[in-house]
Amino acid sequence: MPRNPSKRRHSTKEEQEEAAPQSQPKCRQSVMFMKESLLSSSNIQVIKLKHPRNTSAMYIFDEDNKRIYDMVAFDEGHRSWFIGETIQSDGRLYITSPVDVSYLILPYLMQATKNIPIDHLLEDPDFPAISYLAVVATAKDFSHVADRKGNAELGVWKYNESSTLSWLEKKVKQLSKLLQERKVPTSSAQSFTYVRTMNLEQTKEAYLELAHGIIADYLSEDLSKALYRHLKLPEVKSNQIGLENQRPSKKRKSEGPVEDYTKNNVPANKIKSPQSAKAKALAKSASGSKSITSFFTKK
Repeated sequence: MPRNPSKRRHSTKEEQEEAAPQSQPKCRQSVMFMKESLLSSSNIQVIKLKHPRNTSAMYIFDEDNKRIYDMVAFDEGHRSWFIGETIQSDGRLYITSPVDVSYLILPYLMQATKNIPIDHLLEDPDFPAISYLAVVATAKDFSHVADRKGNAELGVWKYNESSTLSWLEKKVKQLSKLLQERKVPTSSAQSFTYVRTMNLEQTKEAYLELAHGIIADYLSEDLSKALYRHLKLPEVKSNQIGLENQRPSKKRKSEGPVEDYTKNNVPANKIKSPQSAKAKALAKSASGSKSITSFFTKK
């Protein structure tokens, strides 16, 4: 699936805790884009949670608005920031965006063996900050990914794969439509100035694959594959991924000069080709006239 994980990835705890050189005070500056509502909030903190891809990732918890924000790091390497009168050698750019907590609780719902309330389900000794996620998730409605069990006040949900795939399908189609409207290239091989002509069905399929790849960043591997099959996307071989929009290569001419004109500076004997009637007429009309180079000679 077309993605570019080398530049876009979730921020890790190690990146947030890199220490400054011992000769300087422990102070780290970073460049981050975030919503103004976060800047105005009186209580925000960076927390570590389990990512749906079974890794750890850093998020921002806004206690005032009961929201969790994804924190993504863009790293292109060999870049620095000028901040005031200092140079920050870490050229990473951090971007925050609101995240639907449904993606974060799905792994726990899928692994649950008992029907228990959300606040009891979201307990993980490896990620103690999950208590903040429980605060946000307790009052949420998860009928799009699970079935409610018992009294509504209990907040007990049981994972429903069919509902989840239908919900994710809507997400993929909405994103696919937006990507197509913005004319985002459907693969890393496709340039912004050249788009290979595709029929309507091929275009729709290409953008569905791209949208699936983006959504799949927030899904487990098994759920990502199930969604791919649910969307009825074609199985693509690994060596064909990214080639569907490449510009056809031109055939290189095999014939070349027969003689090496650089040897001994011997001019090649030119074979005069027979002149056409039009060429003869032009030559005749030009007889007696000066060459254009004669106007640039020294007098």
